[in-house]
Amino acid sequence: MKPIVVLVFFLRLSVFSQANIILIESDDQSNLAVGAYGYGNIKTPNIDSLAESGVYFTNAYNMGCWSPAVCIPSRTMLFNGVHLWEASKITAKKVPGLSLTERLKEKGYDTYFTGKWHALGKSAKKTFDHYGTITPGQLKTYNSPEGHYTDIVGNEAVSFIKDAAKKENPFFLYVAFNAPHVPRQTEQRYYDMYPKKDVKLPPSVKKGPLHPHIKYNYTSSPLNPNTMRGRYQQNNAMVTHMDDRIGGILNELKQQGLYENSIIIFMSDHGINFGENGVAGKVCLYDVSAKAPLIITGPGIPKKKKLNQRLYLQDIYPTILDLIGAEIPEYIDFKSLKTTITTTSKKDVYNSIYLAMFDDQRSIIQGDYKLIMYPKAKVAELYNIKKDTWETNDLMAKPSSSSIVKKLLKEFVQWQNKTGDKLDIKLTYSEYFN
Repeated sequence: MKPIVVLVFFLRLSVFSQANIILIESDDQSNLAVGAYGYGNIKTPNIDSLAESGVYFTNAYNMGCWSPAVCIPSRTMLFNGVHLWEASKITAKKVPGLSLTERLKEKGYDTYFTGKWHALGKSAKKTFDHYGTITPGQLKTYNSPEGHYTDIVGNEAVSFIKDAAKKENPFFLYVAFNAPHVPRQTEQRYYDMYPKKDVKLPPSVKKGPLHPHIKYNYTSSPLNPNTMRGRYQQNNAMVTHMDDRIGGILNELKQQGLYENSIIIFMSDHGINFGENGVAGKVCLYDVSAKAPLIITGPGIPKKKKLNQRLYLQDIYPTILDLIGAEIPEYIDFKSLKTTITTTSKKDVYNSIYLAMFDDQRSIIQGDYKLIMYPKAKVAELYNIKKDTWETNDLMAKPSSSSIVKKLLKEFVQWQNKTGDKLDIKLTYSEYFN
């Protein structure tokens, strides 16, 4: 490398290594519920401002679940860095290594947490230096004697930033909102922003029977689009309320002179279906539920950069380590996105994407195609997700699909070997393994 290039490289590395880290995570928020992602009339000006000032990923997947509370697997993988089935074995006494929080503490970070803790492994109280209100995974109500929990969590984050500004060492702030998870309770003024009659439903929400192979559907059959319109209204109101509190966090960072030297990550643990594909819930592998927003901004990170590479939300663990110049342990299964973020490379992060839920559902995505399997029902669905983004045109019955399915299943078996997935699909789909 030329000397000037070397100098620029080390200057950029030093900026990252001294940066504060703010990780903001919502619960049950799909890509459809962020204005920057371009659907509907959702109002998220503060989240959108992060996308404007950084990079945002359109194809960030949660690998799956072993629990109907999908947030538990998602967050367990996020903080421990290992794939789905290895993460399912984690307990408070049996962890694969140090959590993300513990590794940042080793690097001199002051760590603080407020909000929802719903991950296996060591507790938040044992891994964070400081913590505020710790909420359960499922709130009975958002309205506490101290106020609405979205406000409490947002305000505690602001208070920590004020205190952190007086200290010299960098900090890791994890802000985990319960919103927009049920119960969808917020102030009337937020509901009023989304008149039910004006709510735009995706084209895949249609009146009719519920999906026959999805175990957890949180509505009665037949699917009622008007009911789903009400859920969108409530969800959007919750998201906009949360966005206001995120605005308070960003404003405090700016007021304290910390914004420009902070890596800020906004993400959700997974999405949720409100009637799309005949599903009212999140325990499915359609993109609306399997994907979630992922936005990263900070020093040295390009601005307003939309990235379509497929990857995992849980890639954030090694990405944070890489951004601050920390070593990534060999056992970490997920991949750093640093090169994807900071260069013009359009190279895929993964050759394919593997998804799994219980023993009921499996999926593999490669190229233009996505195969969803329901092994217990002995059926499958095939979509060209480049042409059919809402996954409504099942191609399995077409004669030409056979060769595509064979290729996808070959790739899927490789992922099974890599992740320790013991489910035998070769017997169920034997015609594709001849």
